[in-house]
Amino acid sequence: MIKIKGTRFFNIEVEKRQVGFAIMQVVFELAKLPPDYDDAGLDWFTNDGRTYISDKEWLVSTNPNVAKLVDAVNILNYGNPLHFK
Repeated sequence: MIKIKGTRFFNIEVEKRQVGFAIMQVVFELAKLPPDYDDAGLDWFTNDGRTYISDKEWLVSTNPNVAKLVDAVNILNYGNPLHFK
């Protein structure tokens, strides 16, 4: 859960990795995955609005919003989204 309420302006530093973890929490919720879902530390890929782990046999979600969020995390981590060719 992310709650932010501001009444004043503050400068804060947030690492890309922390942002990625926060986005992945939303991914897990949208994909209806349990918080302790084990992805075996493998990369998440997207293709045509679908989200996969490692290869096309491990389909995680067909929700296009999940794919967009996973693309955003991959951009933070790798500089570009990860897609299958």
